[in-house]
Amino acid sequence: MESPRPSVLLPAVDPALEMSGSDLFWQEHWKKFAGGLILVVLLILAAGAWSFWQSQHRSAAEALYSASAGPEGWREVLVKFPGTVAAGNAQLRLAEALRTEGKADEAASTLETFVAAQPEHPLAPVGWLSLGEIRQMQKNDAAALEAFRTASGKYGSSYAAPMALLAEARLLIAGGSRGEAKAVLESIGTSYPQTPAAMIAAGELSMFEAPAGMPPSSGP
Repeated sequence: MESPRPSVLLPAVDPALEMSGSDLFWQEHWKKFAGGLILVVLLILAAGAWSFWQSQHRSAAEALYSASAGPEGWREVLVKFPGTVAAGNAQLRLAEALRTEGKADEAASTLETFVAAQPEHPLAPVGWLSLGEIRQMQKNDAAALEAFRTASGKYGSSYAAPMALLAEARLLIAGGSRGEAKAVLESIGTSYPQTPAAMIAAGELSMFEAPAGMPPSSGP
């Protein structure tokens, strides 16, 4: 039997030249894939550029902070590099300088700005502890307690936490809340047994065992 002749209207196509389904799909969508690839490359380049800029920005801030001396230098770091670790360090030093000069209100304002802007700064708990001390100096016991409790509660793993608890206990004793103060002192020994604050708390707890108006016994 003779093989059928190819149609004149539909010329024969070499099977090797026929396009598979995947070829047709790629021909139809290659522009989308190319556009997506370009976008990924651009995102990678942008992330690298941002990381490099952050590194340079951080290095410049640290260099300026290291070279600064005194309130004016620290304020310059704050203006030029806000939000950096160096800026937070500068704010703490500025607040301490203001406190030493007797400018308690300005010092407290500087600390409040610092802890609000950089709550994750490594020295944020120190900022709260210092703020509590200033508020206590200003006879604002409620604000002082809030600051001490923030330092010990929000930053419980920091070295400032047991010191904040000790300051809180002393403030409670001064306010006549001896029972609450005793509980706070006991919590220092339980939660931070190997710290200097725990030793101080143990000594102050012994005062609760002494008769009223009598110092605790120091020995036989």
